[in-house]
Amino acid sequence: MYKNSFYITECLWNNAFSFDKRANKKLFVPSLLEIEDFSQVELGDEIVFEDFDFDGNLVSARGLKNFYKINWQWIPLYLFDNHNHALYFWYLAKHEWIISENNILYHIDEHADTRVPEKIISKEEIKDLQKVFEYTNFWVNVGNYIIPAVQNGFVKKVVQIRSESDLLSYDFEKIEDASIILNLDLDFFEPNLDYIDSELKKKIILDIAKKAKIITVATSPFFIEQNLALKVLRDIFSPF
Repeated sequence: MYKNSFYITECLWNNAFSFDKRANKKLFVPSLLEIEDFSQVELGDEIVFEDFDFDGNLVSARGLKNFYKINWQWIPLYLFDNHNHALYFWYLAKHEWIISENNILYHIDEHADTRVPEKIISKEEIKDLQKVFEYTNFWVNVGNYIIPAVQNGFVKKVVQIRSESDLLSYDFEKIEDASIILNLDLDFFEPNLDYIDSELKKKIILDIAKKAKIITVATSPFFIEQNLALKVLRDIFSPF
């Protein structure tokens, strides 16, 4: 899956946001490319998310040229634009025997992403990666992809790190002995959150990353300028 790029043209997934009010009716989903270092990550020209902001302005967000996989300190790291794609890569890691059930998800993000989707993928369906791919791309969006993994027993606990107080309460010495997934949204570094110490953010992200079985990172083009997102990404994870 994600071998070839494609467009979503129906009123589904992230394309459902303000669908009837937008002239553009399609969103681009890039193909997956395996790379050796973050200097190979490029921005694209296609619209990957489109909606109106709080001021009523239409934002046509352009994201990555590709989705990317890189082995960071021997840990698979997947980089993509819209955060719901994380769901597919978690289940891919399960199919590859990297992780199994009852994982702890460390969710570092400006948003909770825990709304409940209209449909929850079944335990039987997650055995088929094609069905997981279709569910990820046509049923869930950036705000509701976590709950399906919880309800299926894949994630037993979600640790939300979304504020300064969450960072300050993080205990470097006490991290549970379980399979850990780091799920990072680079919008946690958008300018409105600059009052939170960026070095503390980086320190905690790296601590969790080194203990994780898999890392998923979203550039979230609707919520953070993409050149800034990539600068933050490279600052956190390079060199390694």
